[in-house]
Amino acid sequence: MVDMKESLGAKTWAAPTPVWVVGTYDENGRPNFMTAAWGGVCCSKPPCIYVSLREATYSHGNIVKRGAYTVSVPGEEYWREADYMGIASGGTPIRSMTRV
Repeated sequence: MVDMKESLGAKTWAAPTPVWVVGTYDENGRPNFMTAAWGGVCCSKPPCIYVSLREATYSHGNIVKRGAYTVSVPGEEYWREADYMGIASGGTPIRSMTRV
């Protein structure tokens, strides 16, 4: 049997692709978070990451207006919170949120 594995060496890859949590503030200073599936490392020197957001998202508008955002990769223990951030819309007021 032939071993088909080959080392690719040290690379700045994020694999498997994580959930990227993008944090923004609106013009009133209200925080907003969303999940982004399209993201990754775009440069190793200097270290840079990217996320791709549709223009229709509330977060995209906040970034354009404020010119700033944060990106985080939540740990496995925060799967419920990350799931909520992927479902809820920042443009809609939160009526209630119950942790299961």
